[in-house]
Amino acid sequence: MIMLPMLHSVSRTMRIFSPTILQSTNFLHTSNCCKAMAKEVKKKEEEIETSSLRLAKVSKTRASRCSIMKSEDHRMINKVLGKDFLIDIVVGHILGRKIKVHKVALESNITIFKENLRVIKRHELPGNLSPELKIGRFTIENDEIIKHNWNKLITELNLKEQEVIKEIFEKTDKNKDFGLKKNIIGYFLSQGFSEVRLATEVFQRARILLCAKRGYFSPEEDKTILDFVDKEGKKWTKLSILLGRTSGGVLYNRYNLLTASKDNKCGPFTVDEDKLIIREVFAVSQNILEEGNVVKEDWETIGKKLQRNSLAVHSHWKYVLEPMLKRYEAGTLNIDMRKGKIIEFYVSNIMNKIKL
Repeated sequence: MIMLPMLHSVSRTMRIFSPTILQSTNFLHTSNCCKAMAKEVKKKEEEIETSSLRLAKVSKTRASRCSIMKSEDHRMINKVLGKDFLIDIVVGHILGRKIKVHKVALESNITIFKENLRVIKRHELPGNLSPELKIGRFTIENDEIIKHNWNKLITELNLKEQEVIKEIFEKTDKNKDFGLKKNIIGYFLSQGFSEVRLATEVFQRARILLCAKRGYFSPEEDKTILDFVDKEGKKWTKLSILLGRTSGGVLYNRYNLLTASKDNKCGPFTVDEDKLIIREVFAVSQNILEEGNVVKEDWETIGKKLQRNSLAVHSHWKYVLEPMLKRYEAGTLNIDMRKGKIIEFYVSNIMNKIKL
């Protein structure tokens, strides 16, 4: 009986505070909803603004195109073009079509002369170029567009490709007019790019795609390497220009292979050799495809087992075996690399097909 007043008091207190608590709860709920709605509205506004900026940028880019003949230099060149040289025939055809090019690229009509087949580095270009210009690495899509436009140009003019390549891309004349003519070709080859590029960069990329030699060295190239070093020394850049190779480093490695011990084997690797390399590499570093490392001494050991130059073995692993294993692993992550299953699969299913 003594507790009844207390219960009554508690009950009364609850009746007094409950509306306040409910009001407070409702306020917090309403406030959170408002904040969420405001955040969502702001997000939508930002998306609309971003979309508008993107559309404006695209519109600006399209609007910033102009005729290739807007350049005074191009109009002057067009007046003196003849029919005796293939480059004049090609340039005259391009100017006659009055193709549209990016205005900012036309205003930055600089020419970089390179004797070798290497990309143009950023430090070789002026520092005051427009930020709209894309500098550096070309994508696979870019390369395909360049090759497509080149084939189209050759077909339209009905010219012999190798003759045109020899006159236009293999000639290293540093005459100003010749440089401008190369750029005109660069403007044509960049038609279809999604970004703005310097014509001189596009032309140099085309040189690399059309002229650079890759893959195994021929016996004639090996002889040239040995004779050149014997007469002129280890001038790898000059030698790379002579052979049409993209890197002096490749020639340095080739020379070391040619001058290595005569007891070492040369030529393509066999299936059994590939199998031995893979086993030995994984024995040294089980996580080689992720973060492992094989040191020089290990390559020398593997090279002795194969009776091959250690540098040749390392190059074969780096450029042939490792990339192939990584592509295979990417599609079959459930296979335990350390159990040797991938080795057996690789040898029986991949290398045998390649050797056929």
